[in-house]
Amino acid sequence: MTTGQWWIVALSEQLAPGKTLAAVCDGRQLALFRNNEGEAFALEDRCPHRRVPLSPGLVKPGGLQCPYHGWTFDGASGKCTDIPNLRREEKIPPAVAQAYPVAELNGFVHVFLGDAARGGEPDAALPAAAYRAAGREYSGTAVASIAFEEYLDVMLDGPECLLAFPGVVITDFFLGDPRRDGRHLVLDRGAVWKGKGIGPAFVRDHPLLVRTRVPLTGGDVIVELLDADERALVTVFVAATANRRGTTSLAWRGFAHGHAGDAPLGWRLRRLAGSTPFAINHMIDGRAVAALEIAPSRDRRRGPEIGTPITPVAPAATDAAPSAQERSLA
Repeated sequence: MTTGQWWIVALSEQLAPGKTLAAVCDGRQLALFRNNEGEAFALEDRCPHRRVPLSPGLVKPGGLQCPYHGWTFDGASGKCTDIPNLRREEKIPPAVAQAYPVAELNGFVHVFLGDAARGGEPDAALPAAAYRAAGREYSGTAVASIAFEEYLDVMLDGPECLLAFPGVVITDFFLGDPRRDGRHLVLDRGAVWKGKGIGPAFVRDHPLLVRTRVPLTGGDVIVELLDADERALVTVFVAATANRRGTTSLAWRGFAHGHAGDAPLGWRLRRLAGSTPFAINHMIDGRAVAALEIAPSRDRRRGPEIGTPITPVAPAATDAAPSAQERSLA
């Protein structure tokens, strides 16, 4: 598990006033809840009294009430605020549930895991600060049948296993090397409209780019579909975090930009009809993942260290590496 950073654990709309939500973030079980004033909180999903889950409990004016014995815990401090049937002269025992700082931005609920959760507000940028919708949004959540670290690696080595843009074929051409941008690795690969050209394995001048921004730490992934002039057609923000038993929790938001470039008629008609411009896969094809070459993900796994800058490499369609199919034909 990683400590000392913000993680996205849910979509804001998943947490209605007066409701709770069980979540797993970086392997930790959390009980999220929102009070009737609209403020969100996160506690460890274990009551300190008898260690039963808190997430099935009720939201009360004093916090979250455990469903077992009715103890209520303040969302900000985790302190017990009420015990049913406690006599007036009796003091509430010093029972405390682990509480975590919560922040919301651009439709995502963030939780900070680390030492700052024990006191003091963490001073760090929220992952969702990199996302801002500029069109009709499409969102969702899922638990993917793949481990968290593998999910990030596959997003670099073969994003077509994890998501799709209807009407688009993502090729295995890398347009340049992975390049560092802050705490992310950025990689461009070629893409083509379905039914256009003579097939992705032989395309050199790709009419589309798929740009993936994969974190070195954390789980905030941005995938963009761009035209040849690098104008965005679709932006997808995927928040990933380790769930239990080798799975990965996903929460995403995305939108299609107003610019359509030289998109075929079918793409334009789907946009006019309001069809989702992307699809997130959570039932992962293990055979397809196993067939991927381990290539750009090596840079994510072995470093570089966060403080070591890398000179950005400008993407160039003419520098495409040969695909697996081309290598087999050589």
